[in-house]
Amino acid sequence: MANRYKNAQFDLNSTNKTDVYTCPSNSRAIVQNIHTANVGGSNVEIKAFVFDNSASTSFQFAEHTVNTGTSKSIADGTIILEENDKLQLQAATADIFEGTVAILEFDRT
Repeated sequence: MANRYKNAQFDLNSTNKTDVYTCPSNSRAIVQNIHTANVGGSNVEIKAFVFDNSASTSFQFAEHTVNTGTSKSIADGTIILEENDKLQLQAATADIFEGTVAILEFDRT
């Protein structure tokens, strides 16, 4: 069983839910931090979701307004992803948010 630290970069160029990271089918993952920067021209809301593959449903776990020219950690705690679960982000306005996600992946093979 191997542990791997990973980063998943994102640039939200639409207002749709965007898959930022998908846990591999042979792994579990701990999302340790979701750090985003508002690089746009207004104060905008961002939402975070876990897509639970076993339930085929997205569940919202965070919602924040990030002011123009600032950055913020939008993970209010540690998130556990199981096999094939996804971390999704959604911006209220396109082309505003960029950032990175810190992940610890546990290979279960």
